[in-house]
Amino acid sequence: MGRRRSRSRNWIQRAVKNPGALKAWARRNRSRIKRLTGQDPFTKSGELNTNALKSLRKTRWYESLDSTTKRRINLAITFEKFRRG
Repeated sequence: MGRRRSRSRNWIQRAVKNPGALKAWARRNRSRIKRLTGQDPFTKSGELNTNALKSLRKTRWYESLDSTTKRRINLAITFEKFRRG
């Protein structure tokens, strides 16, 4: 039973398979994200702007993205909730 507990405690480490993949994707699609949402996908400090990601979810382009990218976007938004406490 102790092993199962440690697995559930470390779910974040297992959820992030390719660290930095979403940031690289946002860098490649920066101009399109800006055009669709009206917001830069990065903050001044270089972190992902979750408000831009939230508004991106409401666009048609988001619907055409592959499921892996959608999962990464949703996970980044979830992680931001954890940071806020």
